[in-house]
Amino acid sequence: MRKLVCWRIANVAAVLSLALLAAVGSPAAAADAPTLAISLRTLSSPYQVMYKTGGEAYAKNVGLPLDVLTTEANSQKGLADIKAEIARTGGNVAFYVDPNDATDAIAIAKTMDDAGVYWASWWSKPADVKVWDYSHWVAHISFDGFAAGEFMARELIKTFKTPGKGNIIALQGRLGDTPNGERWQGLQKVLGENPGVKLVQWESAKWDRTQAYNITRAMLVAHPDVDGVWAANDDMAMGAIQALKEANLAGKVKVVGCDGIPEIFDAIKGGLAAATVFNDGKYQAQLCLALALAAKQGKLNVSSLPHDRRQFEIPAVNVNRDNVEKIVHDYIQNTPNYDLKDLFARWSRAMP
Repeated sequence: MRKLVCWRIANVAAVLSLALLAAVGSPAAAADAPTLAISLRTLSSPYQVMYKTGGEAYAKNVGLPLDVLTTEANSQKGLADIKAEIARTGGNVAFYVDPNDATDAIAIAKTMDDAGVYWASWWSKPADVKVWDYSHWVAHISFDGFAAGEFMARELIKTFKTPGKGNIIALQGRLGDTPNGERWQGLQKVLGENPGVKLVQWESAKWDRTQAYNITRAMLVAHPDVDGVWAANDDMAMGAIQALKEANLAGKVKVVGCDGIPEIFDAIKGGLAAATVFNDGKYQAQLCLALALAAKQGKLNVSSLPHDRRQFEIPAVNVNRDNVEKIVHDYIQNTPNYDLKDLFARWSRAMP
């Protein structure tokens, strides 16, 4: 009888040991491992899809799960989804957020601080809101929108039949978005330096291709003699190109955009667009996730970072017909293996 009891005890212990080993090796055993999360506007934008692609590559590299949330241009949905993700993970999450509107950053920052969740953001926040006023907002980063707007405008002017003279129409993004404002200021600077170039009409197409198509069609009716179309992003540029095709003006009237989606590269090769500014969305996502994760894991002391490392810009890549093939090969057909050992390696200048 004693032998039977001992055997049963040993058997139970063995079963428990196997169960424990299985748990340690299973995803459930990694319950303490953080989740990575991205909040973006929409996956219908090829540019923002690059966030997802880059984030997935980074998550695979560090062996962590990734959740991708979309606001669908609804700020309330964006904040609600972030709160739901925090609740679902018990706050064990590191975030990259591209706010739907600049003002959204305030509510997001308060939510993250209250939950003790580290995060990094890109593009939009109010200029008077400072990252260092929040303990868990690791960094806010952007590409140089002023330089982008200037480059786009100068490349567009080069395509005019009469150098330094012509009429353009323009498509703005969401009027409350920081990158839209910066790119617009870049355009205005170039117009100020070239009095022979007239901006005859502009409207906001809110970064949307369909709206850009409809707006451009209407503007072409009012201004059939335009010499170029300046669009604040590539999705709107592609909408404008479709409208130009229908008006038999595609190729005759060039378009410029910004972001560097695959279609705009084809448009540049085909002579429909003059230029774009490539904003590497894959790197954006990886850098922000790496910053947030490093802070969460105690590898980055956020409170000790100087202000110029918490609000800063990194350089983008200007693209025209001279280098479009190389950019496509390096960044679209392939995903670079980014070196994230130095999180500030591409730092170019502080953001006020």
